[in-house]
Amino acid sequence: MPKPRATPPTLWDDPGGEPTWSVTEVAETVAVAMRRAFPEEVWVRGVIRNLSRGRSSGPGDSPAPTRGGGWGSGRIVWFDLIEPAPGGDLSKPPLATLAVVMFDDARRQVNARLAAGGNAVRMVDGTEVRVRGRLGYWPRGGRLQLQMSDIDPDFTLGRLAADRDRLLRRLDGEGLLARQSELPPPLVPLRLGLVTSAGSAAEHDVLDELRRSGIGFRVFRADVRVQGYDAARSVAWGLEAVARRGVDAVLLVRGGGATTDLASFDSELIARTIAGLDVPVLTGIGHDIDRTIADEVAHEAYKTPTACAQAVVDDVRAFERRTVEVWRDIAVAGRRRLRAEAVRLSACGRHVAVATRQGLAAADRDLAARPQRVRRAAGAALDRSARVLERAAGRTSSSARGHLRGRELALAVAGQRLAHRPSRLVAAAAHDLDRLEAQVRALDPARTLARGWSITRDAGGRVLRSAASVAEGDALTTTLADGDVSSTVIEARGAGDG
Repeated sequence: MPKPRATPPTLWDDPGGEPTWSVTEVAETVAVAMRRAFPEEVWVRGVIRNLSRGRSSGPGDSPAPTRGGGWGSGRIVWFDLIEPAPGGDLSKPPLATLAVVMFDDARRQVNARLAAGGNAVRMVDGTEVRVRGRLGYWPRGGRLQLQMSDIDPDFTLGRLAADRDRLLRRLDGEGLLARQSELPPPLVPLRLGLVTSAGSAAEHDVLDELRRSGIGFRVFRADVRVQGYDAARSVAWGLEAVARRGVDAVLLVRGGGATTDLASFDSELIARTIAGLDVPVLTGIGHDIDRTIADEVAHEAYKTPTACAQAVVDDVRAFERRTVEVWRDIAVAGRRRLRAEAVRLSACGRHVAVATRQGLAAADRDLAARPQRVRRAAGAALDRSARVLERAAGRTSSSARGHLRGRELALAVAGQRLAHRPSRLVAAAAHDLDRLEAQVRALDPARTLARGWSITRDAGGRVLRSAASVAEGDALTTTLADGDVSSTVIEARGAGDG
């Protein structure tokens, strides 16, 4: 270790005569110690933060000397390489920070290395990298820094792939990978949520595709960060915000980029947010070959933002086609049914016409034969009535004779008794006898008819007992003492009619 140079005493010198180091001496001593501790370039891994770019044209503009001790000319890149807090939470203070500077020559070499790897890795905030460089102490800034010269893209891709595989296995074990796919697809997705960066090419492509379709979509947009250490939190917020608007589907889109640019969509926060939504999430992230965890969890994943919008347009048009086809089928079925019903109605009309003609003919024949049937029925009814009347008269005569015989016997007995009674009783008995004889004569139907009484029956042979039981035009048969009389009702009046 070099000895400090002698300097004139100052007020800051210790009274004990101990040597005092200048800041430059301390800085040079630390720099020498760093060179001895790290004589060769080393590989360091960490997460990029606060990356910025600038130009340097001389010592006054450069933050640190070049590897050869001179000063570079051209673009310079600065960033901090940090060790994140436990759990990889970049929003919390890091456990450690190392300043990194990359001069123009090294920048070109690193860009060439990244291009050779297909530009899958891009140096942006939030990307975990493994970089090579020389550790040193920067006296002017008073800090330790790494002068970067190289990068290992495979390390970044490997870490991303390993983290992605672990997260996929965990989500699959919890049943979250399939939850969105179990949601029913939207029948007519006209209310859409769009989660992307406002003003981005992805937003323009989606809105242009929806607008050119001519369909009346209603879009609720959420402006989010799609890259960087805070992108996952921003996207998760946007997904929940548009889902609360009652949309039919959510479109999560981002334009293409390097694998590291899309790393935010491999985050656990976004994956769990998508799986937890009750509305289908459609993704269009990156290019054709890109496939993020957000794509794996989503209801449907499409290759690009434009393809995602086209799928929604196709779904609506497919529903429209199905609707038109259904109405066309309904119209065809309706016309077919109308023709069938017309044929059936025509056949029914013919059957009705035939049946009507047959019925009318039968009615005509029936009407033609009815007078004869009426006459025959009337004659038969009269014959039956005459027979009934004769039987009634016979029964009445027999009854009267029996009654008379009984009365004669009683009379004989009474005569014997009257022989011993006063003449008054004889006169009373004679009077009773005359009265009984009159009753007997009155019960004789023939006598009743002879006195001018008659029996009237309707066409059915029923005896009429009330004027209310006949109507105008009814045919009647009246039985008199010497024969029958047929008549037609012209008017029927009750006892109370005027």
